[in-house]
Parts: sequence; C-alpha cells; structure tokens
Amino acid sequence: MSDDTVVERAGAPAVDPEHGVRIEVGAFGPWETNAYLVWDGRSADALVIDPGMGAARPLMERVAANGLTLHLVANSHGHIDHIYDNGPLIRASGAPLAIHPDDGYWLDGRNTYGFEVEPSSPSRDLRDGEQLRIGDLVLDVLHLPGHTEGSVCLYEERLGLLLSGDVLFAGSYGRTDLPGGSDAAMVASLRRMAAELPAEVRVLPGHGPETTIARELPWMRRIADADRLLPPR
Repeated sequence: MSDDTVVERAGAPAVDPEHGVRIEVGAFGPWETNAYLVWDGRSADALVIDPGMGAARPLMERVAANGLTLHLVANSHGHIDHIYDNGPLIRASGAPLAIHPDDGYWLDGRNTYGFEVEPSSPSRDLRDGEQLRIGDLVLDVLHLPGHTEGSVCLYEERLGLLLSGDVLFAGSYGRTDLPGGSDAAMVASLRRMAAELPAEVRVLPGHGPETTIARELPWMRRIADADRLLPPR
C-alpha cells in the first residue's frame, strides 16, 4: 500500500500504546477488498490477510518501508476478490500461503468473471483452534462458515481484535447466496460469535469500515434466537 492507499480507521490508531500492534489497510480492486498488513510493532515478522486485485506491489512497498519480512499470507476465504494477488505476493515475498482446507479449491485460477488469476498453492491449513504467531501476536483461527465453506476469522484475544473477512461487517453479515454459502451455517457462525466474543472486540472486516462486536450484537442475537437469517437492521 502506498501512503495514499493506507486507511486510518476511526478509533483504530496505527500504534496500540500497550502492545505496539501495527495495522495498515487498503481497499483494492473493483470489489474494494480490504487487504491488511499486520505486525506487532517490535519484531520484523508481518502477516498479510486477503491480497486483492492489485494489492501485491503496494503491500510489498509497505513491507519494505516498515523494515518488515512477510511471515505469512492468509486468506480469510477463497473468493476471487480476496485471493487475486496471492501468486504475485508469494513470489515477491517468498512467504507461505494459508487458507482453510474447505476453500482450497478456489485457488486453481478458474473463475466466472473472465479474469486471469494466477493459481496459488497453500502450504498451511487454517483450521479451527489453530494459532498463528506473528512476532508477539497470537491469532486464533475461528472457522466460521456461511459465506463460504471455509471462511475463517483471526482473533487476537489479548488485543481484542478480530479480522473477520466476509463473515461480519459493520451492520451486516456476509452474503450466503454466492457459491459456497449457507444460511444455516451463517446462523450458526453468528450465534457462536455472539456467544464467544467479548463486546469490546474491534472487528476489521473484508470490506468497508471497522466496527465492534457491541455494535453488531443486538441483530446477531436476534438471528441466533430466531435460528434463521433476518435483516440485520
């Protein structure tokens, strides 16, 4: 991300004064997909989540500008807008790729949009209950299907930080009418999030602005109680 594409989120300072976590985010491609560069502010190890169309070069520029080494590229799920620049970013950085195994089939380059997407191969599975360690950061993998079969969120409990992909947005949940989607699975995932995640957790989604669990909790609980998807608002 160039300096022009780095977005400062309201209420989300680049440096957390207690833990030193650093987060840079830019929106890329026609879908304006958020790509996140995350590191602990101390070590050189960094994580990229969801390098969308055109994100590889700006991300590598930010990695270099911050004196970082890309430790891992992670996909929150396999839809084209979140995996488009996997190949270029992996080649430029030498970093391994991780995705939930249920979404690995999306990475073969085939798509219905007519784009030429470079195939990519994961070397690590993002399974529920596993942890990613990036410097001092410990990110728990939460498998939360519904948008796709293998959708995951990454949760840093100490920092109260959730990278939610397309599971949870500000004011909404991820679409279930796309390939891999499931209404029933989304209901179960929202119920789990409402029950397990503290209200103060910051949510950094795959599209749009950040939010908190507290802001989304009323409609998430309505869906959990109804056991079916309802309009969020």
